[in-house]
Amino acid sequence: MKAIIEFFRILGVISGYPFNWLFFKRKTYYEDKKACRRCFRGGNLIISNHYNPLDYVANCFVVFPRKLYVVASEDGFRNPFRKYGMIFWGGIQANRVTGNMHFVAESVRTLRRGKLVQIFPEGHNTDDGTIKEFYPSYILIALRARCPIVPVVSDGNYGFFKRLHVIIGKPIDLYDYLAGDKHTREDIPRLNEIVRGKVLELREELEKRKGKKQ
Repeated sequence: MKAIIEFFRILGVISGYPFNWLFFKRKTYYEDKKACRRCFRGGNLIISNHYNPLDYVANCFVVFPRKLYVVASEDGFRNPFRKYGMIFWGGIQANRVTGNMHFVAESVRTLRRGKLVQIFPEGHNTDDGTIKEFYPSYILIALRARCPIVPVVSDGNYGFFKRLHVIIGKPIDLYDYLAGDKHTREDIPRLNEIVRGKVLELREELEKRKGKKQ
């Protein structure tokens, strides 16, 4: 059954490629091309800035043919039909109403199986294009799964006759910023600020790369 579902998922992505080229016309940059080419092998946690649900769709094409699981709010799971679609495409439910952390454990299990998981640390869409503060749950996921964090930053330039620009950053190993093999509660906000700082730097780098092409 899993093989059949995966077949139809790949078929769905392939059939969506005309939309990808017409609507996204994505231009992809790399912070370090050699290092970034290894980003999507094995289990990796992908984090991105967040404009709207199209961010996930665009990133599905970035990592194709691999499946991209995504941590999504409870809104997408309320309707039975939408819930099935979310599960089919790899949705992992995070409930902002109850505040439960089940999505952390599920994300860790998925990453340990060598899969790709997408999470948007801002937790909601930006209303002015700026990158908001990050919720630190993704730090817990990466630490527990012992997997790299791969930052993917876009300019959110969606639409026909527009072009989406994306930059993929070098993998971040959180254990490089710890004194030992274990972490404390105090390490979480510090690691969160380190990663967010790198995402902000990537956003600036993306704007520079775009400027050079104009």
